[in-house]
Amino acid sequence: MKTRSRATPAQRKGRLILSGIAAVFVIPVIVAAIFTMGPLEWQTNRTVNYGILVKPALELTSFGLSTHGEIDTRKRTVPGDWFLVVFHDEACATLCERLLDQATQIQTAIGRDRTRVEVALLSPQSLPAAFENPRWLLGETDRFVRELHAAADSQQQLPVLLIVDHRRRVALMYPPKDHAQDALRDLKRLLKSSAPP
Repeated sequence: MKTRSRATPAQRKGRLILSGIAAVFVIPVIVAAIFTMGPLEWQTNRTVNYGILVKPALELTSFGLSTHGEIDTRKRTVPGDWFLVVFHDEACATLCERLLDQATQIQTAIGRDRTRVEVALLSPQSLPAAFENPRWLLGETDRFVRELHAAADSQQQLPVLLIVDHRRRVALMYPPKDHAQDALRDLKRLLKSSAPP
């Protein structure tokens, strides 16, 4: 009857080292799989942005955009500049004024980059001169609203807050609730990523 030979200390040490190396590579993969695909569902469903993404971005100039209160309609042609735009379809009532106040507070909260952000009003009709912000008028409001709903995959009613780039392209939309922090976070990220060299 043969007896099983015992492993030498050198063999035991070699197996221990091999097991340690395998554990260093295998355990992180197992833990990652549990967090991403397993029952814990660690990943959230939220995307990088906090607002509703408008994809593809809609160019306001293709909807008959005209401006009032701006000296030059081509004033913002510098990449990296952004607009916070309050878009509404009726006379600017209480909700619209609250959105305008939020947009102004967001602009102030940006800090040193606030000169790269301008607040504007977008509507299908001319507004009283009491508003100091640039006033943008849309010639084809109904078509813009339809395309905005399709591009944002949302039937959000007006008024809404929009983030618009320097070429007058709508990038993000926010409902008229207290989403000022969400818009501020997105705008800070956009300003950082589009900072001029």
